[in-house]
Parts: sequence; structure tokens; C-alpha cells
Amino acid sequence: MPALNMFGRSWLVAADDLPVPMMCLMVVHAGWCTVVLFVYERAHQGLESHCPVGNAALTWLFGTFLCFFLCTCLEGLILRHALKGTILQPAKRRHVCTFLYLHFIVTIADISFTILGTFLDYHIGNSCYVRNHVHTAIEVVIVGNYFIIACNFLGVALIFNVFAHLPSEEKWNRLFSFLEMCLCMSKSRERAREKEGSLSHIAICFGEVFQGADLVPSDIAAGLVLLALQHRRILESETLGCSAEEGENSGEKGHVDESKHISVELGNLLEEGAHYARWALASYGWMLYTWANPRGGLAMAFSGEGPCTCCTWHTQQIFRGEHRPTENLDKAALMTCAGIRAEDLYYVSFTNGIGEQPYFIARDVARRAIVLSVRGTMSVQDCITDSMYKPVLLNANAIEMPHLSGPQLHCHAGVVTATNFILSDLDRHGILSTIFFGDTIKTHESALSKSAPDHLEGSEDEHKNWTLVLCGHSLGAGIATVLALHLRKVFQNIRVWGIEPPGGLLSAELAAACREWMVSITHGCDIITRLSGPCLLKLRRDLVDALVRCKVNKFSLLTRMTCVPDSVEESDLLLEPGCEAHEATLLRRDFEQFHIKQINERPLMAAPLYPPGRLLHLRRISPVNKEMSAASIRDTYEVRWISAQELMFQGLLVNETFFTDHFPDKVVAVLSELAQKYQRR
Repeated sequence: MPALNMFGRSWLVAADDLPVPMMCLMVVHAGWCTVVLFVYERAHQGLESHCPVGNAALTWLFGTFLCFFLCTCLEGLILRHALKGTILQPAKRRHVCTFLYLHFIVTIADISFTILGTFLDYHIGNSCYVRNHVHTAIEVVIVGNYFIIACNFLGVALIFNVFAHLPSEEKWNRLFSFLEMCLCMSKSRERAREKEGSLSHIAICFGEVFQGADLVPSDIAAGLVLLALQHRRILESETLGCSAEEGENSGEKGHVDESKHISVELGNLLEEGAHYARWALASYGWMLYTWANPRGGLAMAFSGEGPCTCCTWHTQQIFRGEHRPTENLDKAALMTCAGIRAEDLYYVSFTNGIGEQPYFIARDVARRAIVLSVRGTMSVQDCITDSMYKPVLLNANAIEMPHLSGPQLHCHAGVVTATNFILSDLDRHGILSTIFFGDTIKTHESALSKSAPDHLEGSEDEHKNWTLVLCGHSLGAGIATVLALHLRKVFQNIRVWGIEPPGGLLSAELAAACREWMVSITHGCDIITRLSGPCLLKLRRDLVDALVRCKVNKFSLLTRMTCVPDSVEESDLLLEPGCEAHEATLLRRDFEQFHIKQINERPLMAAPLYPPGRLLHLRRISPVNKEMSAASIRDTYEVRWISAQELMFQGLLVNETFFTDHFPDKVVAVLSELAQKYQRR
């Protein structure tokens, strides 16, 4: 930090990113100098005495050697100066640009000598050399020069910032527009004018978060490494909530029988959670089923369940949500994962667009429940829906909460859009009304499964014993929650299982109102359940603060954390608060001023939102490895009841598993093993 500024534009690297490239170039150039000297000596001995053009060739070889020697010296100087100072002390590396300009001049000279050598070799050939192998060696030098020059230009191209002259948000918008063009994601004229139906939502999200500090990608990586070191201490010392073995309202310890009763109840709760986590996993279809069970997924693909014609599945069709060739495979995987029969599957919607989420409705006979499972994030369109994170207001009358108003009705905008799509689809086909009340429905052959839904048999009193269960993972869990807020006025016996729902979903009041009928499960340091606008802003501030307090250069930091991460202590890399260098504190002050200004201009970025319902945290108490047995997994985790407020106050925790903790198959496995652990007590 800051970004390297040369030729009137900023680049994608900073001066302290250059040690590794310079060391590589020094090795290559030093080795090539040796080769050129060897060829020069052979050419000098094998040159015909009467050949004046051969002397020019020797001059060319010496000039080539001199260029590579000067490049090696300059690279050593750049390396020395790039290692000076800490990450936020760019003034100590101010001479790097001067040496880079000199290196550029020498490189241009090297290119000129290489072109000259090509011209001379074309005219001389073997005529001036006594031995043929001398001419071959010279040709090797020419080809090697071109290769090294090409590698230099490739390196420059990789760090070239095409949109350096644009503001942050416009820069991200151009980048994602280019990506959209590569993916052939067309949009209508109306949507183009409104910047909807495209990747511009994600571009705006990135533009808002990644601005305010002149950080390059490696600065962000270094900041995350420092945060992981800090968060390691937090994970070891700070424990949220109370143990689920003591009951949700812990405080006083009961008798042994009461403790055993709580353990059995907890086991049953975890078993039910694992059951509906599998239903949430089923909504992803064949692709994720194959990820979780490769052998079963591949066997299904070749067993005639449905054609797997992925090569004909064009990107444009994916984006528009048109008919997919893998629908039969998805239905087969869905039924296998959820453990249901074909006659239990009432409805499947594969429509997928921005704010249009796939879902299915099926009968869970064993638990006397009708289950509506919503798919989570799996496509580009879903990512766009996720990026619409700024809250909008729910209709208080529609969710029967007229006592709430203003920010108390805040909800994730993308989730609201997707919820409205499913509500309109349910209303159009009347599936739930038919199942529970026997009303006439409108069939739609492209969306319905082969068997039409039957009215539940029995008297009206028996119907009340059937439960409407809504479940989903990630984005699907958020949509299931808001769906339940709208449907509970019609279906009184309702329950929701949210498997790792978005953290920035509902206002505190709405999240608390869901506690009566919803349980949310979060696994380890899962990034999504902790993700919201305020948490992102907090992570950004913490990242800048960590860079300010860093007392080593970027190369030393990344080397130590890569080679010996377990032996590095926080005090080895970070200064105590208040001991930072003056230059770094000035940069932090400028960032703080921008941060306050941004929140004042865009208050919805910092609107507090929370995950819904009662929160069950599967806390990891020791590291997990791939070879760990099921019995070991049971001893690796503890189950805790936590509040949404303390989870979001703690914010995002960076560690090596904070992304993979979100995978639904991992949650299913952990829930299943923990359920067995507590049921056996």
C-alpha cells in the first residue's frame, strides 16, 4: 500500500509486492548472463577472421550480456528497497519507482539488441563461424531472449489495471460488465436502463465495500492473515451463549434426571435438524448430491435416471431459467437425498433467475409434515440476489405485525424479491391449499411432478396434526423464513428449519418474532450466518487497523504465516495499540473520515440485521481433519444456544474453514453424528 503509480496510472500491485518477482527475475537473468558469456566465448573462438559482420554479432552478444547484467543489478536494488518499512509505510519505498523506470529503459534496450541479433543471424547464418554448433548456440540465445521478454510482458499484463482512472464503483461495474459479456448474459432494454437483471448489483456491492483505502489485492490478503491470527485468540477465549446440554435458559443446574431429559430432547432436536438439513441439501439437485456423494451421483447419471447433457446446457439458458436437460437427474437426486418416493413429491420448480429461486414441495409421511424446501445459492443469478443486501420494508399487515414500523420491518431486499416470486407461484398453482384444504388447483405441466398432489386424507381435525415445514440452506433459509412470516396466518401449524441462514436478514424485532416457530443452525465460523452490512464494515475497519499495527513487511508476514503458522504469536507481528508509526496512523485517520462520510451518505449499508429464530451453534472445540472418524467428530463439537445479537456483535471470524463451514453436506454430517451422541446418553 498504496498501489504502485507509474506512467500516470495506478497498478494492481504495491512496491512491497515486488520482492518475489524480483528474486525470480534475478535468478533467471543471472543464469542467462552465464549462458550468454559462454556463447560469447565460443563465438569469439569460432569466428572467421575475414568476416566483419561477425564482429557486429559479437558486439550484439556483449550488449545482450550487459543488458541482462544491468537488469540483475537493478532487480537487486528494487528487492532491497521493496523490503523496507512495514505495509503502511510507503515513504520508505519511494525509490522503487525510479529503479523500475530504469529497469524499463534497460528492457527496451534488451529488446532492441534482440531484434538486432535476429537481423544479424538472418544475414550471417553459418558463413562466419568455423563450427556449426556456434551458430546453434547463438540461435538459442535469440530464442531465449524472446522468451524472457515475453514473460516480462505477461507479468506486466497481469498487474495492469485497465480501469485505474475510474472511481471505485464504476471500476467494479466495468469489470462485471465484461464478465457478463463473457458469460453471454443478455438483458432486456428496460432492465439495462435500470441496471437490473445483470451483474451490476454485485459490482455496486464490491464498489461500496472495497473503497476508502488505497489497498491492492495483496494488502487485503495480508490483512486477512493478520485478522486470522487475532481471531484465533478470540475463538480460543470467547465462548458465545450457553451450552445446549444445560437447556436454553441455563443458569441453575437441575437433577441428573432433568439433565438426562434435556440431553434426550437435544438429541431429538438435532436429529430433526439433521433430517431437514438433508431436505435442504436435496433442493440443490444432482450437482451438489454428486459433490457430497460422488459414487452415488455418478452411478445415478449413468443409470438412466436422466440425460446428463451438460455440454448442450448453454449459459444463456441457465441465466434465463429455461428448461434444463438435467431436470430428471435433479428430481432423482432430490428424492434420494430426502428419502422420499415419487408419489410424495408434489411440486418442483426449476425456475432460476434474479429473485427467482428453485424449490420443491413434498410429503414427509414419517413426521406427518408437508415440506417446502428452498434452494440456496448455486448460480450466478443467486449471487446477484445475495448482493441485493440493503434492506427494504416488509408489509406489516401482510405479516400480521401492525405494531411494527420503519426500521423494525427491515428485511434483505433480495430475499424479499425471491419470497414474492414463490408466494405468487404458490398462489398461481394453489399447491398448499390443495394439499391442506382440498381446494381446486391450476396445473402447470412444466412445473408439476407426474403425480398431482392429493388432499390429505382424514378429518379436518386430523389435518391439523400435519405440520407445514419450511426449510432451506443459506439464501434458501432466508427465503423460507420470510415465506413463513407470510404463510403463518393461513397455516397455523408451521415450523421452519434454517440451515446457516444469512446473517443480514431481518431486523431485531422480526428476528425475535421468529423464535416461536423457527430454529436456525450455524456451523463453526460459517461466513454467511455472520455476514451483514455492519459486519462487512467492521471487517473492513479491523483489516485496516491490523495493517496499521503490523510491524513487519508484507514479505516477512506472508512467508512466516505460510511456512510456520502455528508457531507465530500475535505479538510477533502486531504492535500494541497506540504504538503505530506516524505515517500509518495518518492513513488510518483518512480512512476513518471516509468511513464516517460513507455511512452518513448511505445509512442502509450499516442498517443492523440479524439471523432469525433460535440460534443453535455447532461450535468446534478442536481442529477437524479429513481422516477423522464419526466418533471423533462427536467429541470435536459442542452445541450451544446463542443470541443473534452476540453473534453479529462478534462479527466475521477469519480462519481456514470459515468458507467451507458453510457447505451443507458438512452440516448434515455433523448434525447426524451429534444427534446420535446425545440420543445415546
